[in-house]
Amino acid sequence: MRCLLIILALFSLTAKAEIVSISLPMDNTKLKPLALPGYGLAQSKCHLCHSVDYIMYQPPEMDLKEWTGEMYKMRNEYGAPISMDEAKVIAAYLSVAYGSEKETNEEIIALTNLAKTKKVYTPENLDVESLLSDNNCLTCHKDAGTASIKAFSINDIRAKYEGTDNAADRLGVAIKHGALGMPKPPINRHESEAIAKYILGERAK
Repeated sequence: MRCLLIILALFSLTAKAEIVSISLPMDNTKLKPLALPGYGLAQSKCHLCHSVDYIMYQPPEMDLKEWTGEMYKMRNEYGAPISMDEAKVIAAYLSVAYGSEKETNEEIIALTNLAKTKKVYTPENLDVESLLSDNNCLTCHKDAGTASIKAFSINDIRAKYEGTDNAADRLGVAIKHGALGMPKPPINRHESEAIAKYILGERAK
């Protein structure tokens, strides 16, 4: 009886509760404009995962190395849709706009020049063969009998996952986290999924 009374009391309180809506202010924060290519990339990419305020909360004296590490974390751990080169280019901008670097530094100039030769990265225009090459995947995972060390070949991996439930998802997770006897590669989930689909023949090679 006592339990029933408690339940009825809680139900009564719940029934009287009103839905409260909260309107958050719009994020009007803007990035510092600079004539660096990373400025445009940061404008188009950073807001996809977080507000601009997040950038401004970082320590003010971060150098290029520290900002690059931050961008790699955004890319590899949180899946930010940027290439490794774009991560460096954005880091160059951030290290000048919000850190301790100068536009005239040699590394900043080199990354500015690099940006002029690169296509803007999206998950839809991934070049899987370049990903495999850049991360030395085929050094170990060539066709059977040609790998430099003992490891699953591409064909072995395809045979292991092909026809299983959620094959692309499962293989993508294995690639992202370094299963199948391989180290954890510096790629994000979009790239690991693209590689998995490539191996399974679910996308054009």
